[in-house]
Amino acid sequence: MRNDVMRSALVLALPLLLLSMGACVSRPPTIAHVHLGHALTGVTPGKQGYLLVAEKQAEDIVALAQKAKINPDLAQIKTAVAAAEIATNSTDEFGLKHSLIMASNHISFAATSPDASPNVQKSAPTFASDTVRVVERCELIGLLGKDIAASTSVEEAQLLAGEIQMLAQANLDGEDTNKDGVVGDAPAEFGMKQLRAELDGIIARENPPYRTVDQWYLFNLVKLPNGRWVFDKLGRGGNIDGYK
Repeated sequence: MRNDVMRSALVLALPLLLLSMGACVSRPPTIAHVHLGHALTGVTPGKQGYLLVAEKQAEDIVALAQKAKINPDLAQIKTAVAAAEIATNSTDEFGLKHSLIMASNHISFAATSPDASPNVQKSAPTFASDTVRVVERCELIGLLGKDIAASTSVEEAQLLAGEIQMLAQANLDGEDTNKDGVVGDAPAEFGMKQLRAELDGIIARENPPYRTVDQWYLFNLVKLPNGRWVFDKLGRGGNIDGYK
């Protein structure tokens, strides 16, 4: 009877022992992977990664511009274009331009982390360079938005809204500027579709593999005055200013 009791106690204790052993051998993500997580997983108010926010904004801008270019009411055109301009260039609202720049910054931070893989070190400068055309289109949308805000003609406002729509569509899907029949086959033609594929490729090449980063690590990565990145063990929240 005593042996049976001891055997039962061992069976009950074994899962707890294995669980505790697993906890002991678990490791936090690398600093580089936390920075990649900021682009992919979520540090914005909506708990989304910067690149995901940029993608969603790009979609919304296309829809707003399409509505504006066919609307016969000048005031409504201006309202739709103003909303599109906010979704494009606002910093406070995590517009497309700001969100994409922040995603690129974090990928660059990942590359300069001491634990960065050769893959990330090599890929980050290329990704940053490949975002340039999207940022340029965002700035053009901002200029056209100002022209529409000052316009007194429905026809003129619709025409300009059509220009915004084409820029917004290119920011989403890419474009074929060299007329070779292929959309987005060069960085000067890139939109969010191509940039997302590029980042997916970086992630796929990571060794050890990238895994979704827990939000505790995302929000508690801090930058020390000496430039070193560490986790705040007290969980007081990250040094957001250090990310910019």
